[in-house]
Amino acid sequence: MQIKTEQIVREPNASSAQLRSQGLLFVLSAPSGTGKDSVIQELKAQGLDFHVVASVTTRPMRPGESEGNPYHFISKEQFEEMIEQDELLEHALVHGNWYGQPLQPIRDNLRVGRDVLLKIDVQGAATVRRKLPGAIFIFLVPGSVEELVIRLTARQTETEEERERRLNDARVELAQQDQYDYVIVNRQNQLKEAAECLRAIMRAEHCRTYPRLVTL
Repeated sequence: MQIKTEQIVREPNASSAQLRSQGLLFVLSAPSGTGKDSVIQELKAQGLDFHVVASVTTRPMRPGESEGNPYHFISKEQFEEMIEQDELLEHALVHGNWYGQPLQPIRDNLRVGRDVLLKIDVQGAATVRRKLPGAIFIFLVPGSVEELVIRLTARQTETEEERERRLNDARVELAQQDQYDYVIVNRQNQLKEAAECLRAIMRAEHCRTYPRLVTL
């Protein structure tokens, strides 16, 4: 499957109203433990309608998770089959496990005019940026590295070794935030403010004279 890319469209026969009939593709990245799921849930609670793509992953399910929430949990063999069938927009090895973005739900929602949000790491975002430069890229950062340490420790889902690896990865990821269109700070106990910033970005992008579009 060949993915066509499309940046800001300025074709004379395409009106701004026609361009706005398609959904926009937002890409949200953040170091592990920054709270991207919490920010998205808060934004959903505020009533903003958009589709969050459930990634597929080979990592084990954690307590409190279920199939499709927040991931589709599959075997390595199933993951490899999806790659073979060209069913993933991008895939990457992150923290020792494979993650990927299924194409079909992205395509289906954009075509009916619904915004789509991808939650992916900086490695995956770089791949999407090359393939779909018309996407909007947003980076979520913690108030400080110290806050990130507190969050990772409090959730108690990793071993000490895994937590240290995630912190090291976070430092590398934070250094790449200038590759994004927007940066949002999710400070401790200020979740609502971070969600409002994300909401403002998503609404502002729809107010462009020529919205940034992708074609899948």
